[in-house]
Amino acid sequence: MKSYDDRLCYLNASKVLSPAGGLSRVDLRSSDNKLLGDLDGVIIEPAERRLRYFVVTSPGWFRRRRYLVPADAAPQIDTKSRTLRLDVNPADLCACEEFDDRLREFSDDDLITATFARTA
Repeated sequence: MKSYDDRLCYLNASKVLSPAGGLSRVDLRSSDNKLLGDLDGVIIEPAERRLRYFVVTSPGWFRRRRYLVPADAAPQIDTKSRTLRLDVNPADLCACEEFDDRLREFSDDDLITATFARTA
């Protein structure tokens, strides 16, 4: 994603609804139940109706970083505990690419594109 593909855009987690409610208020954990940090948002490809990355803010006192975790990292959501689990180890999070705000925000045009896009 280093090229910052113009087909991709950022959507804040507070604007994403799931079976567990808004994603900004889910507990983000690894598959072995270790805390990963906070879910900041998602990177999507509207024309493909595809979630590409989770933007994860690492916990930290001084410098909080945001990492791109590929969405193919087997996400699982538990609606009862409001927990989103990703198949990534907290120690490996820093090996993920950092997110630096160069992607555009999800727009009304992206919503129209996603709504009327043909699916495969």
